[in-house]
Amino acid sequence: MTTHFSTDLTAALANGKSPGELGFVMPIETAPHAACWMAWPWDGHEDNWGAGLAAAQENFIRVATAISCFEPVRIVTHPDHAAHARSLLPLQVDVVPLAQNDHWFRDTGPLFVKDGKGQTIGSSLIFNCWGEKFPDYEFDASIGAALVRRLGLPLFQSPLTGEGGGLHTDGRGTVITTETCFLNSNRNPGMTKADVERELFHAIGARKVIWLPGDQEECITDGHIDGILTFTEPGKLLFERNPDPANPRHKVCKENLKALRGQTDADGREIEIGLIDEAYLVEPETDTTALSYVNAYIANGGVVIPSFDTPTDAAARDIFAKAFPGREILQVDLRGICHAGGGIHCMTQQQPA
Repeated sequence: MTTHFSTDLTAALANGKSPGELGFVMPIETAPHAACWMAWPWDGHEDNWGAGLAAAQENFIRVATAISCFEPVRIVTHPDHAAHARSLLPLQVDVVPLAQNDHWFRDTGPLFVKDGKGQTIGSSLIFNCWGEKFPDYEFDASIGAALVRRLGLPLFQSPLTGEGGGLHTDGRGTVITTETCFLNSNRNPGMTKADVERELFHAIGARKVIWLPGDQEECITDGHIDGILTFTEPGKLLFERNPDPANPRHKVCKENLKALRGQTDADGREIEIGLIDEAYLVEPETDTTALSYVNAYIANGGVVIPSFDTPTDAAARDIFAKAFPGREILQVDLRGICHAGGGIHCMTQQQPA
C-alpha cells in the first residue's frame, strides 16, 4: 500500500513548500481511484450509537460491499475492534488496524493531492470534531497523518481547521465550500475568506474558491457542501433542492442555489447546474437526520447512492444514471445511519490512482 515519490519532492516539502506551490491539486472524485478508505463504526464518542450500533454497522457493511464491486475498499479499524469488524465484513474488504474514534472518514481522514507526474501527497487539515461538538476525538485528530505515514506518502499538515466534507473540487483548481463551515468561529476564528482561500491553495491547489452561504441550522457539520451538491465532471454538478415550501430546508436550498447560479470555475466557464430533490418526503427521525442523495460515493465505474424507502429514491437513481453515463448506479438503504447526521460520502475517502 505504499507509493514511490521523488527525493526532490521530499526535500521541497521539508523546505517549506506547499502542495499548491509544487503544482499539486486534489483530483475530482470521478478520476480513477486506487482505493476507497472507510472507518469502522463503534462507540468511540461516549456511547454515541447506543442501541443503534448494530443497525449502523449493518448499513456500513452494505455500503462497503457495494463500493467493493468497483474498487478496493480498506477499513481503518480501532485495534480493539479489528477482530469483530473482520468477522462481519466481506473477505474482499481489507481491515487496517489504526486507532480511530468515528466512522465519518471523509472528515477525519486525509485528503490526497496529485501532480502532473502522478505523484501523490497526503494533505491533512486540522480536525477538531466539527468545532468541538463531541468529546473523545484524540484518535480522529491524528488518524489522517497516521494513515499517510502508513502509506509511505509525503505529508503536508495544513494550519486550516476543517473537514473533507466541507469541500468539493473539480480537479482543476475549482473548490466549492460554505461560509457556515470554514468561516465558523468554532473552526477558524478571525480568518477571512482570503485567509481560507490562501490555505486551500496551499493544501489542495485551489485556484478559485466559490462560497455558498451554507446552513446555520445544521447542528453537526455546520452546513457541509457534500450535503448540497456534487461535481459530475469539470464544469457540471448536481445540486440538491427541497421542493416543499413548508419545509425549513426549502429556504436554505434556495439561498444556496441563488449564490451558485452564474458562478464560473477556475477556467472561466459558467458552471452547469443539474437539479435533484432530496428525500424531502421522509419524516426525519432526529434533528440531525441527513436525507441527501448527492452525499454519495463516485467509484471506478459506478456510483453508490443512498435509499430511504421513499418515492424519491427511484427519481434520484434515474438522475444519477443520466448524470454519470457509463457508470453503474447502486442504491443502498441508509436508514440505520442517516439519523446520525451523515451519508455515504461522509463515510468514505478516495485515494487517487
